[in-house]
Amino acid sequence: MVRILLVRPRRMDLMTAFGGITCEPLELETLLPVCRQVGRTELYDGITEERRFTDVLLAFRPDVMALTGYLTQEREMAEYIRLTKRACPACTVIVGGVHAQLNYRRLCWPGVDYVFRTESADWFRSLLEALDRGEMPIGIPGLCRREGGRFVETPYEPCDIDTLPRPDRSGWAERADWFRYLDFARLSTLKTAVSCPFRCEFCYGRNLHGGRYQPRRLELVMEELEEVPGDTVFIVDSDFLLEETRVEAFLDALEERGIRKTFLCYGRADFIAGHPALTARLCRCGFRLFLVGLEGIRDQRLEAWNKGTTREINEACLQVLNACGADCMGLLLADPDFTAADFQALYRWAKEHGLRYTSVQVLTPIPPTPLYERKKGELLSNDLRQWDLAHLLLEPVHMGRRVFMLRYYWLMARLVLLGWRRGAYHFVTPAYLGRAVGRWRRRRAALR
Repeated sequence: MVRILLVRPRRMDLMTAFGGITCEPLELETLLPVCRQVGRTELYDGITEERRFTDVLLAFRPDVMALTGYLTQEREMAEYIRLTKRACPACTVIVGGVHAQLNYRRLCWPGVDYVFRTESADWFRSLLEALDRGEMPIGIPGLCRREGGRFVETPYEPCDIDTLPRPDRSGWAERADWFRYLDFARLSTLKTAVSCPFRCEFCYGRNLHGGRYQPRRLELVMEELEEVPGDTVFIVDSDFLLEETRVEAFLDALEERGIRKTFLCYGRADFIAGHPALTARLCRCGFRLFLVGLEGIRDQRLEAWNKGTTREINEACLQVLNACGADCMGLLLADPDFTAADFQALYRWAKEHGLRYTSVQVLTPIPPTPLYERKKGELLSNDLRQWDLAHLLLEPVHMGRRVFMLRYYWLMARLVLLGWRRGAYHFVTPAYLGRAVGRWRRRRAALR
């Protein structure tokens, strides 16, 4: 029987080390059911694991190691592959996930045998079955396979996401204390759709699934939701609040099935501002935190980013959420074109409009977004660890790089303190920080 090791690599950025935002490995949990149909399977989550990776390799001796990760994890991904080939030279290495789907040519490294670009669990099972039979997998959509010294590509095809199996969350309870979004602890995640129909020029998610938005059948979503562990669910669609009729049907189904949970979701400001009654109903049904891409407070920038909203719409959105007693995680961008006055204005605006949770990210051209294609000749660094939305990759216009970053860090510190004074971030206690430091040290030693 083939032995399959599914791996999510560690991330050693500040937020992961701090433990403030960590979700379950949903992509790999979705593959677990089909992997277990083919062979003996183990999931190694580098973000929560404290076992040394090499010890796991030597004990399990995988025939196949399948690895997923994001752009900023490429260095860690390469190290997992190196360790795998050193401990188990005959092991077949497969790289997949949302980064591989759009940037697969970056991942055709020595040691990689296949890059699996599609979301389809059925096609992944076909790949595993071919490997188990000792055959060359031919004709699998979105598969890049090594032949000699080069990779041969099969064209990508979006799969029907309604065919995806229900994620295997059998390991959730053991790791539940790791999974949180700030003040929302023991978090489960749920995906009800892929991609996004909007065309914000900086957004990576809109390009996934061939750039085609597809929602799952609501019946399948509700059946999964009834089995989701824990009392708090993060709906991780790029935008859950897209179709009024679908949102209404979701809430109807919650009430009919008697599902009582706390929900977090992404949503656009124009939907919330334009649907105050529906937003109020969402809040009555358990929605507590809305992650909203406000992006900016100047209409000129919002128009340049093809956001399709305005400052007036953003303020109307916050007014609706404040009236409902819900929180908004205001997602904003620090443009390299910022002046000192822009940093100050962003803080004043957050303070005036009642925001408790605010995240400001440095505008980052992520391949292959339109922003990246337009700005790739101006990048300041090729160090992928700096592509975490908290480093400067484009030359600031009105100040030096160091001054820009100092103003950015000062803004973030002030916003966190503002939120704390308003009752947010109270999970951060001396005991919590002590545990976070200990976990970070143990995880750092695990990649050996």
